[in-house]
Amino acid sequence: MPELHSNQNNHSAAPSVGPRVYWRVEGSLLEMSALRQVGFFIWNTQSYAERWRRRAGMALKILLWPLSYLAGRTFAARLLYTLLRGVTRDRLDLLGEEYFEYFLKSRLQKKAVDALRNAQSGGQQVVLVGQSLGHVLRPLAQHLGVAHLIANCMEFRDGVATGRLLSPVVGPRAPFAWITSGDADGRIPEADLLSQLGLREPRQLAAAIKESRRIVTLNAPAVVRFESAPRVEHLSVRRSLAGKHILLIGVTGFIGKVWMVELLEQIPDIARITLLIRRNRTTTAQRRFEKIVEENPTLDGLQKQYGARLGDFLRQKIEVVEGDVSQPGLGLEESARARLSRSLDLVVNSAGLTDFNPDLRDAVSSNVESAEHLLNFIRSSDHAALMHLSTCYVVGMRDGRVIEDLQDNYTPAAVKNFDAEAFGESRAGPGVAAPGFGTRRGRNPCGCRRT
Repeated sequence: MPELHSNQNNHSAAPSVGPRVYWRVEGSLLEMSALRQVGFFIWNTQSYAERWRRRAGMALKILLWPLSYLAGRTFAARLLYTLLRGVTRDRLDLLGEEYFEYFLKSRLQKKAVDALRNAQSGGQQVVLVGQSLGHVLRPLAQHLGVAHLIANCMEFRDGVATGRLLSPVVGPRAPFAWITSGDADGRIPEADLLSQLGLREPRQLAAAIKESRRIVTLNAPAVVRFESAPRVEHLSVRRSLAGKHILLIGVTGFIGKVWMVELLEQIPDIARITLLIRRNRTTTAQRRFEKIVEENPTLDGLQKQYGARLGDFLRQKIEVVEGDVSQPGLGLEESARARLSRSLDLVVNSAGLTDFNPDLRDAVSSNVESAEHLLNFIRSSDHAALMHLSTCYVVGMRDGRVIEDLQDNYTPAAVKNFDAEAFGESRAGPGVAAPGFGTRRGRNPCGCRRT
């Protein structure tokens, strides 16, 4: 299987052939607190309940920190990192990159950075040594162009941290080491480092050295090519959807609401729209839809158009069914599933998890397994087609932080002088709003007035 290497280095990290030099991060390049880093990870825990549970544990660890430090710096480090038990590896990677980018990068000591670069230019093979997790120290090493590091490493089982630090453990410095901090030269003799890590032989130290690049193993990409697919020269959305029965999934999200409103406003001849809505603990699917109608500004246009008759219009066009796309059979009752399988013409799926830092298992359940359940439902239907709206951020084979620069009027074909607004209006015809480009009432599909 191919290996994917992180491509976020700001400087070349070509391995040096000169003597190996160990460079302590704390006291030279940065003043980093393990407590602060773990606190950042905990503050950004996935769920609300988990976040407060870990914060309570953090408060207890802070109270016990002096006692645990007296018991031994290695013991104190191991005790602190138990708070990260249950956090996935991919989330620690992302949070580590964010912590470096937003908190540490601007605090790098210029004199120490220059001294490190001078050592590199002199042919020395620098190895960064720090008490941080590798998830934090790796982005720092890549930023400095350092190819190797020694950092604390969590034990993982099935991609989830057990809360145990692997040996050797890089403990915090001595209690009053901050007094002597500020020396630009962070080099530390090998013998001293062996003693600090509790190692006896240089070969043990060499085994603790890790590469700064993050290696991710990928399955061979599955590529489906559509060169032989028939091309449609002219497509009328109104004529294609007139008289059709459509199932919308994800209507409680932004895109789903816009889809529903555009269908109701722009395709009056549509036969029926069925909404698949998941029941909350205390709120039925029907009530969730009613709250959208009552509170969401995307329906302002329909309210003005139909006034007091809006309820009758929606009852005529809209049907709400209770289900869950993350469950087999879409979580539908057998009678409802059989009825929809016979009558549906099109299923539009915009459901998905759009969290920027999701737990990988939650992302797979929402964005992968749900699509599989939906495909199985489509296969069992009589004639329904599927339109699947994927998540909106696609980075291909790139890994790590991907910086995006917004380009006005961008097109994949790089069309010169392209005007997205004018194009949308021209395709919709005079006096008619194009989906996604605004409406005659001066509002865009999210209900926000133009400026």
